[in-house]
Amino acid sequence: MKPSKETLQLEKEARSQVSQENLQEHIEFFCSLGEKLAGNPEEAQACEYIFDRLKEAGLKPRVHTFESYVSHPGKASFRVDFPEKQEVEGVGVSFGLGTPETGLSGEVVHVKGGTEADYRGLHVAGKIVLVDKLPSPERTEVAMKHGAAAMVCMSEGPMRHKMITTPVWGTPSLEDKDKIPRLPVVSISGDDGAPLRRMARAGTMRGTVMTEMWEGWKTLRVPEVIIPGTQPEFLLVGGHYCSWFDGATDNATGNSSMIELARILAKYQKTLKYGVRLAWWPGHSNGRYSGSTWYADTFWQELYDEGVVYFNIDSPGVRGATIYVPRHQMAEVSEFNEGCVAELTDWSTNKSADAQLAIGRRAGKAVDPSRPSRAADQSFWGIGLTSIGVYSMLPPDHPDRRKEVGGSGGAWWWHSVDDTVEKADSQVLAQDTRLYLSIILRLATARLLPFNFGITVQDYQDVLREYQDEAGKHFSFGKLADNLMTLKARVSALNRRVKSIKTTAEAERMNRFFLKLARVLNPVLYTSVEPTSHQPALGTRMLPDLAETLMLKNLDIESNDYKFLRAQLVRKVNKINFRVLEAIRMLEEKR
Repeated sequence: MKPSKETLQLEKEARSQVSQENLQEHIEFFCSLGEKLAGNPEEAQACEYIFDRLKEAGLKPRVHTFESYVSHPGKASFRVDFPEKQEVEGVGVSFGLGTPETGLSGEVVHVKGGTEADYRGLHVAGKIVLVDKLPSPERTEVAMKHGAAAMVCMSEGPMRHKMITTPVWGTPSLEDKDKIPRLPVVSISGDDGAPLRRMARAGTMRGTVMTEMWEGWKTLRVPEVIIPGTQPEFLLVGGHYCSWFDGATDNATGNSSMIELARILAKYQKTLKYGVRLAWWPGHSNGRYSGSTWYADTFWQELYDEGVVYFNIDSPGVRGATIYVPRHQMAEVSEFNEGCVAELTDWSTNKSADAQLAIGRRAGKAVDPSRPSRAADQSFWGIGLTSIGVYSMLPPDHPDRRKEVGGSGGAWWWHSVDDTVEKADSQVLAQDTRLYLSIILRLATARLLPFNFGITVQDYQDVLREYQDEAGKHFSFGKLADNLMTLKARVSALNRRVKSIKTTAEAERMNRFFLKLARVLNPVLYTSVEPTSHQPALGTRMLPDLAETLMLKNLDIESNDYKFLRAQLVRKVNKINFRVLEAIRMLEEKR
C-alpha cells in the first residue's frame, strides 16, 4: 500500500515546513516552568501556552477540565541511625504515604530486587525494606504483603528518580480505591544505595524514613485541537504535558513536536480524508495516566466508532539519539510503521528487547518487544483502538543509556532533576517531527489503511503456543488453536482481496471493516478487564486472561486449586474463542 504521488508530494511540502527554531523556543518555555505537576499553576501555564500557540496557527483549540485524584510528593529522605549516623537525600514517590514529622524508624532489611522470591526466608514485618530497584507498584505490593513498614528504593547510578506506586490506572473508581498501596516510599540514588546495601548485609542496621505527601482532588486540563477530515473517522495523537522536574525530554520535546505538527497540519486540512485530534495529557506522572484515561472514558463511543489509530508521542528529541525503536505498536500497523522509518530516515531501526525501555516491559518469550506495554498513556486497549509509536533513542551501548529507565530515549536523566533543557536536541526533534508528520499524513490520506491483521493473528498463535507449552498435559487449547488457524486463513484471503480493490467506495468500506476487526481482536489480546474498564498498571502478558496457565504444572493435580484453575481456564478460553469466532464470522460475511 504505497502512498500515491499526490501524498508523497504533500509530505515533501509539509516536512519542509518543520521549524527547528519553533521547536527550540517551545522546549525552552516548557523547561522554564520547572516541575509541572498536574493541577498546579505550572501545568495551567503550560496549558495556556499550548492553547495560545494553537490559536496563533489559526486553529480552534479547546480546553477540557475534569476532577482527578492525584498525589504530589514533597520532601523525602532516609537517615541511617545505626551502626553509624548518615543522611541520605531522596525524592518522593506519588501515592506513597507520608510519615510523621519525626519520620518512621525501624530495622532495615535488604531484599535485593524486591520480588516475591527475594523475600523468601526474610522477616520484614514492621521493618524498612531496602530494594535494589526503582519503586514500582509490584515491589510496593510485595513489600506490603510481607508487612514492611516502609520501603527505600534505588536507581542504577547517581540519579534520584521520581516514580509512582499505584497500579490503579487513572482516577480510581469506588471499586478500585482500596487497591492503592499504602506505604511510605523513598527513592534514592544507586550511588548512595550501594554502601547502605553493604551495611545492611553486614549486620543489624536501623534507619528512619521521612516523607511529605499530598493526595487528593485537583482540577486538571486537557488542551485539544481537532483538525477535521472529509470523513468522520480520525487519528488521535497524544502526549503528556505534566512532568517531573523540568522534564526537557519527558515530555517538553513531545509537547513541542505536537504543537508544530498541529501548526503544519492546519495548512493541509482540506487534503485530509481522516481528521486528526491532538490532545495533551495531564496526570501522567502523578495521576497514573489520568488525563488519557479521562479522555478514553469521556469519548469512549466516538473512539470506538471512529478512531483509526492512537499515536503516543513521548520523549522524542533526546540528545545522543541515533536509532529508532518501534514501541507501543500493535501488530496490524507494525509493517507500515517500520517501513516508514526505513524509507524516511537514514537511521537504523532496532526492535530488540535490549533497545526497549524497562518500565512496563512485557513478559513472555514469544512476544514481539515492540508491542504495547502497560505504560505511556496506553489508555485505549479496551476500546480496541490500534496503537502506533516510534521513538528516537540512544543505542543500547551508549554511555548515557541505562537499563531501568522508562523514557528520555533511555537516558540516565529520566525523571530526575538533571532532565534540563540542554538534554534536548532540537535537530533530532525536527527529524522526529518530520517522521511523525509523514506517518500521520499517510494514515490520514490513505485510500486503503495499511493494516495487516495476519500479524495480529500470528501474535495470538505465538502467545497461545507458549501457554500450551507451559500447560503441557494439564490443559489443552486445541479448539482455540484450531480456530486461530481458520482465522489466519480467512485473514490471508482478505489480504488477497484488498489487493484487488479498485473503487473508492470499496476502499472506504474495507477501511471501516478494518476498524471493526481491530475492535474485536485487540481487547482480549491486551486486557483481561471489561472493555470500558482499564487494565492495572502492572506488567502483563498478551492474552492476559490465560496468564495463570503458568501456575498449573506447579499445583497438585488432586488439589482444589488445580481443579478450580482448570475450570477458570475453560471460561477464559470461551471468552477469547468468542472473539476469534466473531472475527471469523465477520470475515466470512465479507467474502
